[in-house]
Amino acid sequence: MPETEYTLRSEILDNERRIWIREPASLQTDLDLLVILDAELYRNRVQAPQIIEDLFESGTLAQTLVVYVSSVSMDVRWIECPCYPPFAAFVTKELIPSIHERYPKTVQAKERVIAGLSYTGLAASFVALTHDGLFTKVISQSGSYWSNDCWLIREFDGQSLNHPPAFFLDVGDKETQEYVWHKEDVVQTISQVEGVERFRDMLLKNGYEVRYDTFSGGHSAEAWATSLPNALKWALG
Repeated sequence: MPETEYTLRSEILDNERRIWIREPASLQTDLDLLVILDAELYRNRVQAPQIIEDLFESGTLAQTLVVYVSSVSMDVRWIECPCYPPFAAFVTKELIPSIHERYPKTVQAKERVIAGLSYTGLAASFVALTHDGLFTKVISQSGSYWSNDCWLIREFDGQSLNHPPAFFLDVGDKETQEYVWHKEDVVQTISQVEGVERFRDMLLKNGYEVRYDTFSGGHSAEAWATSLPNALKWALG
């Protein structure tokens, strides 16, 4: 199916980014909504458009509007993804209203899913947890919950939401490296596996619905591509 594309200007973040939208066959009935962060990684390396197209053809994702959101640049990604309140405000106050305006049938979407990988897996979780009821489900592939000394885990341990989202968390069995220097001021002291498992345990302790999967591989687009179909079937199947 053809995609539509537009540029969304954010007054909150003082930048603009490309948005790609894959429409279902019909826009006349209520639509589920899938928002995918890290558009460039998902589109160009994970090959998410083809994965999603295959699921559409099989009927798994019938009547789902798929929205890919650009990360703008790697420098911007470093700023916006580690639990950054202005980014969450952009999603809730600018991105989602722009989608509702263009596709009114998404306003009553039964399933509202936000997805990300690595740093944007963390960002997706932060957005969902800080805006109760906006998203029904979160897909987080190899989420970077180690960030800022596991801040998100500590911040939401003991908190409850009126409409808690369900979580799909996955991580590769090779993602075991510790003390990773990503850049001068960003040091990952625990492994990706340990970070994801700590986040999973916090969610379960506080009554969230969680599906936790491990895949064979490391922190790579090829590995995420093998796990993504199961995540989408869980969220929208």
